[in-house]
Amino acid sequence: MTAWRNLAIGILKRSGVTNIATALRRNARDPRRPLALLGLG
Repeated sequence: MTAWRNLAIGILKRSGVTNIATALRRNARDPRRPLALLGLG
């Protein structure tokens, strides 16, 4: 689980997110957002 969380945080940082906690909550609510960050959605 820690590896997946660290991967998500790394992707968010590379995309320019400054508030990681807010971004994680926002991405958890909408399954399309993480895919869009990865360029898959």
